[in-house]
Amino acid sequence: MAKRIIVSTPQEPWRLLPYSEGPAGRELAAAEGMLAGLAAEARPSVRWYGARHPALVIGSGQRPYEVDGAAVAAAGATLHKRASGGTAVLFVSGFLMQDIALPLGHPLHRTDVSESYAWLGEAWAEALGALGVPTELIDVPTARADTQAADQRVRRACFGGRSPYEVLAGGRKLVGFSQIRRRPGALFQVGLYAHWPGAELASMLRLPADERAATAAALAQRVVGLDELLPNVPPPETIIEAFARAMARRHGVTLAQAPWRPDELAAARDTRPRYAPIDPAATLPPQPSS
Repeated sequence: MAKRIIVSTPQEPWRLLPYSEGPAGRELAAAEGMLAGLAAEARPSVRWYGARHPALVIGSGQRPYEVDGAAVAAAGATLHKRASGGTAVLFVSGFLMQDIALPLGHPLHRTDVSESYAWLGEAWAEALGALGVPTELIDVPTARADTQAADQRVRRACFGGRSPYEVLAGGRKLVGFSQIRRRPGALFQVGLYAHWPGAELASMLRLPADERAATAAALAQRVVGLDELLPNVPPPETIIEAFARAMARRHGVTLAQAPWRPDELAAARDTRPRYAPIDPAATLPPQPSS
Protein backbone atom coordinates (compact mmCIF):
# COMPACT_ATOMS: atom_id res chain seq x y z
CA MET A 1 0.00 0.00 0.00
CA ALA A 2 1.38 3.42 -0.90
CA LYS A 3 1.90 5.58 2.15
CA ARG A 4 0.25 8.96 2.05
CA ILE A 5 1.65 12.04 3.75
CA ILE A 6 -1.04 14.48 4.82
CA VAL A 7 0.32 17.71 6.24
CA SER A 8 -1.95 19.62 8.58
CA THR A 9 -0.64 22.89 10.04
CA PRO A 10 3.19 23.21 9.99
CA GLN A 11 4.53 22.95 13.53
CA GLU A 12 1.06 22.41 14.92
CA PRO A 13 1.28 22.08 18.73
CA TRP A 14 -0.62 19.23 20.34
CA ARG A 15 -0.94 18.81 24.10
CA LEU A 16 0.97 15.87 25.59
CA LEU A 17 -0.67 14.90 28.87
CA PRO A 18 1.25 13.13 31.67
CA TYR A 19 1.99 9.40 31.43
CA SER A 20 0.11 7.32 34.01
CA GLU A 21 -0.38 3.76 35.28
CA GLY A 22 -3.47 4.01 37.44
CA PRO A 23 -6.29 1.52 38.07
CA ALA A 24 -8.08 0.49 34.88
CA GLY A 25 -11.31 2.28 35.80
CA ARG A 26 -9.48 5.54 36.35
CA GLU A 27 -7.60 5.24 33.06
CA LEU A 28 -10.80 4.50 31.14
CA ALA A 29 -12.52 7.50 32.70
CA ALA A 30 -9.59 9.72 31.72
CA ALA A 31 -10.63 9.27 28.08
CA GLU A 32 -13.94 10.93 28.94
CA GLY A 33 -11.99 13.85 30.36
CA MET A 34 -10.10 14.26 27.09
CA LEU A 35 -13.33 14.23 25.07
CA ALA A 36 -14.96 16.76 27.39
CA GLY A 37 -11.88 18.93 27.09
CA LEU A 38 -12.39 19.26 23.33
CA ALA A 39 -15.57 21.23 23.99
CA ALA A 40 -13.61 23.84 25.91
CA GLU A 41 -10.51 23.92 23.71
CA ALA A 42 -10.56 22.54 20.17
CA ARG A 43 -6.95 21.43 20.26
CA PRO A 44 -5.67 17.86 19.87
CA SER A 45 -4.27 16.11 22.92
CA VAL A 46 -2.37 12.87 23.40
CA ARG A 47 -1.71 10.72 26.42
CA TRP A 48 0.10 7.46 27.06
CA TYR A 49 -0.61 5.02 29.85
CA GLY A 50 0.18 1.53 31.05
CA ALA A 51 -1.19 -1.10 33.41
CA ARG A 52 0.25 -1.61 36.87
CA HIS A 53 -2.49 -4.11 37.81
CA PRO A 54 -4.21 -6.63 35.49
CA ALA A 55 -7.72 -5.90 34.26
CA LEU A 56 -10.01 -7.47 31.69
CA VAL A 57 -11.85 -4.77 29.75
CA ILE A 58 -14.80 -5.87 27.64
CA GLY A 59 -16.27 -3.91 24.72
CA SER A 60 -19.37 -1.76 24.93
CA GLY A 61 -21.46 -4.45 23.23
CA GLN A 62 -20.26 -7.36 25.36
CA ARG A 63 -22.10 -8.71 28.38
CA PRO A 64 -20.42 -9.55 31.69
CA TYR A 65 -21.68 -13.14 31.66
CA GLU A 66 -19.45 -13.83 28.64
CA VAL A 67 -16.60 -13.65 31.17
CA ASP A 68 -15.64 -16.15 33.88
CA GLY A 69 -15.72 -13.88 36.93
CA ALA A 70 -14.09 -16.49 39.17
CA ALA A 71 -11.17 -16.86 36.74
CA VAL A 72 -10.76 -13.07 36.57
CA ALA A 73 -10.66 -12.88 40.38
CA ALA A 74 -8.26 -15.84 40.62
CA ALA A 75 -5.88 -14.03 38.27
CA GLY A 76 -5.93 -11.02 40.59
CA ALA A 77 -7.60 -8.94 37.88
CA THR A 78 -10.63 -6.66 37.81
CA LEU A 79 -13.37 -6.55 35.18
CA HIS A 80 -14.52 -3.36 33.42
CA LYS A 81 -16.54 -2.28 30.38
CA ARG A 82 -15.23 0.43 28.06
CA ALA A 83 -17.11 2.95 25.94
CA SER A 84 -15.66 1.84 22.59
CA GLY A 85 -16.75 -1.23 20.67
CA GLY A 86 -14.98 -4.49 20.02
CA THR A 87 -14.42 -7.34 22.43
CA ALA A 88 -12.15 -8.16 25.37
CA VAL A 89 -8.77 -6.51 25.96
CA LEU A 90 -6.43 -7.56 28.78
CA PHE A 91 -4.59 -4.77 30.56
CA VAL A 92 -1.28 -6.19 31.79
CA SER A 93 2.22 -4.96 32.48
CA GLY A 94 3.92 -4.27 29.16
CA PHE A 95 0.73 -3.18 27.40
CA LEU A 96 1.36 0.36 26.13
CA MET A 97 -1.78 2.36 25.49
CA GLN A 98 -2.40 5.69 23.80
CA ASP A 99 -5.40 8.03 23.61
CA ILE A 100 -5.61 10.82 21.01
CA ALA A 101 -8.43 13.39 21.11
CA LEU A 102 -9.11 15.16 17.81
CA PRO A 103 -11.60 18.04 17.60
CA LEU A 104 -14.31 18.10 14.98
CA GLY A 105 -13.07 20.02 11.94
CA HIS A 106 -9.41 19.18 12.42
CA PRO A 107 -7.61 18.29 9.14
CA LEU A 108 -7.03 14.72 10.37
CA HIS A 109 -10.63 14.21 11.50
CA ARG A 110 -12.60 12.16 8.95
CA THR A 111 -16.34 11.62 8.72
CA ASP A 112 -15.77 8.12 7.30
CA VAL A 113 -14.97 6.00 10.34
CA SER A 114 -12.85 3.48 8.41
CA GLU A 115 -10.78 6.13 6.63
CA SER A 116 -10.40 8.09 9.86
CA TYR A 117 -7.76 5.57 10.97
CA ALA A 118 -5.50 6.00 7.93
CA TRP A 119 -3.24 8.74 9.29
CA LEU A 120 -2.89 6.92 12.60
CA GLY A 121 -1.93 3.58 11.07
CA GLU A 122 0.61 5.25 8.79
CA ALA A 123 2.20 7.14 11.69
CA TRP A 124 2.47 3.97 13.75
CA ALA A 125 3.94 2.02 10.84
CA GLU A 126 6.60 4.68 10.39
CA ALA A 127 7.38 4.78 14.11
CA LEU A 128 7.77 1.01 14.38
CA GLY A 129 9.79 0.87 11.17
CA ALA A 130 12.24 3.30 12.74
CA LEU A 131 12.61 0.82 15.62
CA GLY A 132 13.41 -2.02 13.24
CA VAL A 133 9.96 -3.61 12.95
CA PRO A 134 8.73 -4.05 9.35
CA THR A 135 4.96 -3.70 9.23
CA GLU A 136 2.02 -3.58 6.86
CA LEU A 137 -1.37 -1.91 7.15
CA ILE A 138 -4.75 -3.56 6.68
CA ASP A 139 -6.67 -1.95 3.85
CA VAL A 140 -10.43 -1.48 4.06
CA PRO A 141 -11.52 -4.33 1.73
CA THR A 142 -9.19 -6.79 3.48
CA ALA A 143 -10.46 -5.77 6.91
CA ARG A 144 -14.07 -6.20 5.83
CA ALA A 145 -13.42 -9.58 4.24
CA ASP A 146 -11.59 -10.72 7.36
CA THR A 147 -14.53 -9.74 9.55
CA GLN A 148 -16.79 -11.94 7.45
CA ALA A 149 -14.43 -14.93 7.40
CA ALA A 150 -12.77 -14.85 10.83
CA ASP A 151 -13.09 -17.87 13.11
CA GLN A 152 -15.58 -17.24 15.91
CA ARG A 153 -12.87 -18.02 18.43
CA VAL A 154 -10.72 -15.05 17.51
CA ARG A 155 -13.65 -12.64 17.70
CA ARG A 156 -13.75 -13.13 21.47
CA ALA A 157 -10.69 -10.90 21.85
CA CYS A 158 -10.42 -7.42 20.40
CA PHE A 159 -6.92 -8.08 19.05
CA GLY A 160 -8.24 -11.14 17.24
CA GLY A 161 -10.26 -8.95 14.88
CA ARG A 162 -8.88 -6.67 12.18
CA SER A 163 -9.97 -3.13 11.46
CA PRO A 164 -8.91 -0.81 8.62
CA TYR A 165 -5.38 0.58 8.92
CA GLU A 166 -4.42 -1.46 11.96
CA VAL A 167 -0.77 -2.49 11.94
CA LEU A 168 0.38 -6.04 11.18
CA ALA A 169 3.83 -7.57 11.47
CA GLY A 170 4.41 -10.79 9.53
CA GLY A 171 0.67 -11.07 8.96
CA ARG A 172 -0.20 -10.86 12.66
CA LYS A 173 -1.75 -7.88 14.41
CA LEU A 174 0.66 -5.76 16.41
CA VAL A 175 -1.17 -2.45 16.97
CA GLY A 176 -4.91 -2.30 17.62
CA PHE A 177 -7.28 0.65 17.31
CA SER A 178 -10.70 1.63 18.61
CA GLN A 179 -12.61 4.89 18.57
CA ILE A 180 -15.18 6.88 20.53
CA ARG A 181 -17.10 9.66 18.77
CA ARG A 182 -18.86 12.46 20.57
CA ARG A 183 -20.16 15.88 19.55
CA PRO A 184 -16.86 17.76 20.18
CA GLY A 185 -14.75 15.25 18.24
CA ALA A 186 -13.23 11.77 18.24
CA LEU A 187 -11.03 9.86 20.65
CA PHE A 188 -8.69 7.26 19.15
CA GLN A 189 -7.52 4.47 21.45
CA VAL A 190 -4.40 2.46 20.59
CA GLY A 191 -2.78 -0.60 22.16
CA LEU A 192 0.57 -2.32 21.65
CA TYR A 193 1.71 -5.41 23.60
CA ALA A 194 5.30 -6.08 24.58
CA HIS A 195 4.13 -9.70 25.04
CA TRP A 196 0.81 -11.02 23.76
CA PRO A 197 -1.09 -12.58 26.73
CA GLY A 198 -3.45 -14.70 24.66
CA ALA A 199 -3.56 -17.70 27.00
CA GLU A 200 -4.23 -15.49 30.03
CA LEU A 201 -7.04 -13.68 28.23
CA ALA A 202 -8.65 -16.90 26.99
CA SER A 203 -8.55 -18.32 30.54
CA MET A 204 -10.85 -15.50 31.70
CA LEU A 205 -13.57 -16.12 29.11
CA ARG A 206 -16.58 -18.29 29.92
CA LEU A 207 -15.58 -21.27 27.81
CA PRO A 208 -15.02 -25.02 28.30
CA ALA A 209 -11.39 -25.79 29.14
CA ASP A 210 -10.62 -27.32 25.73
CA GLU A 211 -12.21 -24.36 23.95
CA ARG A 212 -10.05 -21.96 25.93
CA ALA A 213 -6.92 -23.72 24.70
CA ALA A 214 -8.20 -23.67 21.11
CA THR A 215 -9.04 -19.96 21.42
CA ALA A 216 -5.57 -19.14 22.73
CA ALA A 217 -3.99 -21.12 19.88
CA ALA A 218 -6.16 -19.40 17.25
CA LEU A 219 -5.29 -15.99 18.66
CA ALA A 220 -1.57 -16.80 18.64
CA GLN A 221 -1.79 -17.23 14.87
CA ARG A 222 -3.24 -13.72 14.47
CA VAL A 223 -1.63 -11.56 17.15
CA VAL A 224 2.00 -10.81 17.98
CA GLY A 225 3.87 -8.92 20.70
CA LEU A 226 7.07 -6.95 20.26
CA ASP A 227 9.07 -9.63 22.08
CA GLU A 228 8.61 -11.96 19.09
CA LEU A 229 9.85 -9.34 16.65
CA LEU A 230 12.82 -7.72 18.37
CA PRO A 231 15.71 -9.17 20.39
CA ASN A 232 15.11 -6.48 23.02
CA VAL A 233 11.76 -4.78 23.58
CA PRO A 234 12.31 -1.00 23.67
CA PRO A 235 11.06 0.84 26.76
CA PRO A 236 7.87 2.90 26.45
CA GLU A 237 9.90 6.12 26.27
CA THR A 238 11.60 4.94 23.08
CA ILE A 239 8.31 3.99 21.41
CA ILE A 240 6.71 7.26 22.46
CA GLU A 241 9.59 9.25 21.01
CA ALA A 242 9.48 7.29 17.74
CA PHE A 243 5.77 8.07 17.39
CA ALA A 244 6.41 11.76 18.12
CA ARG A 245 9.07 11.89 15.40
CA ALA A 246 6.72 10.22 12.90
CA MET A 247 3.97 12.73 13.65
CA ALA A 248 6.39 15.64 13.33
CA ARG A 249 7.63 14.42 9.95
CA ARG A 250 4.28 13.42 8.50
CA HIS A 251 2.01 16.13 9.89
CA GLY A 252 4.15 18.91 11.32
CA VAL A 253 2.91 18.06 14.82
CA THR A 254 4.89 18.99 17.91
CA LEU A 255 3.91 17.41 21.22
CA ALA A 256 4.21 19.88 24.09
CA GLN A 257 3.92 18.61 27.65
CA ALA A 258 0.81 20.00 29.30
CA PRO A 259 -1.10 19.37 32.55
CA TRP A 260 -4.69 18.22 32.76
CA ARG A 261 -7.08 21.15 32.91
CA PRO A 262 -9.61 21.38 35.78
CA ASP A 263 -12.56 20.78 33.43
CA GLU A 264 -10.95 17.59 32.08
CA LEU A 265 -10.19 16.29 35.57
CA ALA A 266 -13.74 17.02 36.66
CA ALA A 267 -15.23 15.18 33.67
CA ALA A 268 -12.98 12.19 34.29
CA ARG A 269 -13.88 12.12 37.97
CA ASP A 270 -17.61 12.41 37.27
CA THR A 271 -17.56 9.46 34.84
CA ARG A 272 -15.37 7.22 36.97
CA PRO A 273 -18.34 5.29 38.44
CA ARG A 274 -19.27 4.21 34.89
CA TYR A 275 -15.95 2.37 34.63
CA ALA A 276 -15.82 0.95 38.16
CA PRO A 277 -15.02 -2.76 38.53
CA ILE A 278 -17.93 -5.02 37.69
CA ASP A 279 -19.22 -7.23 40.50
CA PRO A 280 -18.24 -10.87 39.81
CA ALA A 281 -21.86 -11.83 40.53
CA ALA A 282 -22.83 -10.01 37.34
CA THR A 283 -20.81 -12.52 35.31
CA LEU A 284 -23.07 -15.43 36.25
CA PRO A 285 -24.96 -16.77 33.22
CA PRO A 286 -28.62 -15.70 33.08
CA GLN A 287 -31.05 -18.30 34.36
CA PRO A 288 -33.61 -19.66 31.87
CA SER A 289 -37.09 -18.31 32.48
CA SER A 290 -39.59 -20.80 33.84
